[in-house]
Amino acid sequence: MDEAAIIGAGPVGLALAILLVQEGRAVRVFEQRTAPVEHSRAIGLHPPAQQILEQLGVGAKAQHAGVPIRGGLGISRGRSIAAMDFSVIGGAYRHVLSLPQQCTEQLLRERLEELAPGSVERGCAFERVLSQSQQTVEFAAGGVVHRARWLAGADGVRSAVRTDLGVRFAGKNHHGCYLMGDFPDTTSLAHTAALFLHPHGIVESFPMPGRLRRWVVRFEKNPKDTSPELLAETVGQRSGYLLNASSCTMSSLFGTATRLVPSMVHGRVLLLGDAAHQISPIGGQGLSLGFQDAQAVAQLVIGGGPLQAIDDLRLRAARSAARRAQVNMLLGRALPGWAVPPRDAVFSRLAASAWLHQWVARDFTMTGLRRR
Repeated sequence: MDEAAIIGAGPVGLALAILLVQEGRAVRVFEQRTAPVEHSRAIGLHPPAQQILEQLGVGAKAQHAGVPIRGGLGISRGRSIAAMDFSVIGGAYRHVLSLPQQCTEQLLRERLEELAPGSVERGCAFERVLSQSQQTVEFAAGGVVHRARWLAGADGVRSAVRTDLGVRFAGKNHHGCYLMGDFPDTTSLAHTAALFLHPHGIVESFPMPGRLRRWVVRFEKNPKDTSPELLAETVGQRSGYLLNASSCTMSSLFGTATRLVPSMVHGRVLLLGDAAHQISPIGGQGLSLGFQDAQAVAQLVIGGGPLQAIDDLRLRAARSAARRAQVNMLLGRALPGWAVPPRDAVFSRLAASAWLHQWVARDFTMTGLRRR
């Protein structure tokens, strides 16, 4: 019998498996997909996530494969109104690491295979929880009955584990939507993220490995056309940067929502990552939040302790991340023309404060303010 059965071979499920295997625990990961998803998806790894990657044994490889985002610029009406330097946060990781999610997953898969060959079962979908006792949980996956001491649902926003348990996933969808795409980087922004605060909605731009750059455009209503041509045209109109639509390597339209479970612990079944909390991807906190969930769950499985501590710690962190995401989305909404000059003036004044600069940098990178 395995110590833990993990549903979902995404980055969070793989991270949890590695943390447990490194402590000598028997683990099996069940994944309904027969092959990994080849899509860049989430790219932002905040300093706490980079620390966990180091703990997982893939930190150096991730740093080599990724691109450090060392700061950000706020640009409005063709001029910079605010700048952020992440070096003020201190610590070993003074940047946000840009690394496409499929690359992060590949590093984790290779690491888990090195530690526990054959521990991932692909094409094996979770079906239902059959029974639980004080010591074990019995469940069906891939048409077979399995038993483990713990069952961890790391199977995303549409979690089959959460659905089977009948756990409420309370929250709401947010106004507006975003069209994103990855293009060859023709800017001179290098390791800097740029936020173009346009009256019709924000344009965000982030460096990626392979001399690529991600562009994200906010629309107040779902556009009928979601093509790279529309994305390139809108980026040009709002930022002044010209993109070649035919060079786009990935494009996707997405909405945003905030939803949380009332508890991550349900007997011997634990929910983590997007299965427990859906956070807007604006601000890029979701993956880092999931890695921290995996770390907390691994500590619980290995060392015991009160189950309530998981909810107290991790759901509080999720609510905090949701608030940060709300601020990030509010910043990007369309504004009437008369409101732009005073908004820019306020940003410029705030950016001149060294204390506020450090506070915002720590908040954005999920490192928090150090206590004296």
